[in-house]
Amino acid sequence: MKIILSTVVNLISVPFLLANAEKVTFKVLAVKGTPSLNISGKQYSMKAVENMYPLYETSIDTSDFPINYNYILDYPDGTSVQEEFSRQRLKNEASLNEYFGRSVTIKEHPLLPKAFEEFPYTSHSNLFNDNYVATIIVNCDPNDLKKLYNDTASKENINAEVIYASPYHIRTFKSAKLALSGESTRDTSKLSYKLKDLKDEDKKDLFNRSSIKLRAEHMDPTFLRDKIYGDIANTLGVPTAQNTFARLFINGEEIGFFDLSDKITSKRYIRETFNNGNKFTTDVYPLFKGIRFTEQKLLSDLSYHGDDASQVAYEVYQYKGEDKDDTNSTVTKEHISQDLIPLLKEIEDYRKGNVKDLSLDIDTFLKSMALEFLAGAVDNFWNLSGNFYIFRSPVDNTWWFHDCDFHYTFGCNWAADLMLNTTLADFPPIMEDGDVGKKRALVDAIRSRPENEERLRQILTRLLLTSFHPNALFPRIESLVTLIREDAHRDISLPKVKPDAINADEYIFTLNNFEVDSTSEQGENDFGGFPIRYFIKVKARLLANELGIEVPSEYLSDLGYFNLIQSVTNTEKAAVASGAVNIVPFSILSVIFAIIINKILF
Repeated sequence: MKIILSTVVNLISVPFLLANAEKVTFKVLAVKGTPSLNISGKQYSMKAVENMYPLYETSIDTSDFPINYNYILDYPDGTSVQEEFSRQRLKNEASLNEYFGRSVTIKEHPLLPKAFEEFPYTSHSNLFNDNYVATIIVNCDPNDLKKLYNDTASKENINAEVIYASPYHIRTFKSAKLALSGESTRDTSKLSYKLKDLKDEDKKDLFNRSSIKLRAEHMDPTFLRDKIYGDIANTLGVPTAQNTFARLFINGEEIGFFDLSDKITSKRYIRETFNNGNKFTTDVYPLFKGIRFTEQKLLSDLSYHGDDASQVAYEVYQYKGEDKDDTNSTVTKEHISQDLIPLLKEIEDYRKGNVKDLSLDIDTFLKSMALEFLAGAVDNFWNLSGNFYIFRSPVDNTWWFHDCDFHYTFGCNWAADLMLNTTLADFPPIMEDGDVGKKRALVDAIRSRPENEERLRQILTRLLLTSFHPNALFPRIESLVTLIREDAHRDISLPKVKPDAINADEYIFTLNNFEVDSTSEQGENDFGGFPIRYFIKVKARLLANELGIEVPSEYLSDLGYFNLIQSVTNTEKAAVASGAVNIVPFSILSVIFAIIINKILF
């Protein structure tokens, strides 16, 4: 019997059973070409995963950890490219969808401390997990795309298939729509886009979003200003469009690196932001966007200009509600008359002391103004009265101020010196490109009350002590830079889709521009503005001096930290697990088997 047992144990332990081996799966996203896995000079072919383009995978059995590897990409013309860096897989480490040519797949960032409690009506979306760069692939009719590029003023939506790929997911939307986005950005060589009707065959959307924007950030060599501004806004507890990062391909061509952002006018976004994701009892609610007519010196500062809705002074308010008509004129005037003008008159009465309170939430407005001032938001409400929305909730008829579009912040090249050095007492400054005065009806009305002025100073002080503190912000910025550096560098080197655009030569950046503007704490950058860190550091010091407060070296985190992604979803866990099934080590099996045999025989 002892001979039999010894024989069984020896058979279990022989090399052909691959003692301690694990099945390890490798997955990589490759939009073009066919990838293979390279481990110490030995190549393993990879197969396309069915219905999961552009994902390829292969599995090997090994007990040799850690595994050092990279990928090789073979193109149809016979050429091949090997990654210039080495990846490493540890024992029992999950298998993610890696991206060919990018060494950073997942990077968790330091969180910002909350300045105030979170906005209570928002249901967050895991689409804006900023620990990775997503890949978006758009396939459409080349002729339709050419028409868009030939007429960049077009508002047309064209049919498109959209594929969203992340380290965890592959989602395909075959009946989506593609359109150009933005206003002045349509005259640049790198265009911005919007995608809508993101519903798959099962009518499921993209993480509670059916419409998104892909913002080119063509004026910001760091690609970070919009993102950082939104991060700080989240800590303030104000309604905020979320954003993260994505690389974009259209019809197989690499377009570039983009800010993936919420589309504020989307019905789904409105309910997710202002009603915890629940549907409103009505589909019709007032939503206006404020713009400006600089030549006419007309600002959307929420001034009251009488009851005649046809006045040119009211044309700076674009109606964005669900019931807008094609020309947006008749319906707009009706809503200006019925909804907007009563609010503007109420603001005027508040300034005069004729009413005690406003139907617009004052606290979130003051928080938004505090951040505009601190971040040097040259193109927003307080300075030039544009790039904002106001929305009246059908739940309780409260008006909410919603800021937007923050690429011209933190010292970006537009009146950067004025934004940095103008004091709170003198803000807004007189702009060099045209005197539009200093009157801002809503700001002036609210600040006319001493209790509101004191609240503004409290908010600014709290920001300096928490999320606008350099020791809180700089580690997060550094981490974000590490995540996006390879994609930002790649974008700078790519040809643009509209090289003949009117403003094609206005913003041409180098790799050094990205590095200096995103990492330096020194003075001016190479294109007339200030590096982000320098602006934050100096602005915080100047305001602390003006307010007469001392900011300690350690920031406050008494309310905890803002974390948009509360936890990894079950879908993400399943996606990881599907590529990381670990085999029980054979040495353990041999012991178990030996014990069983011993019990049976003896």
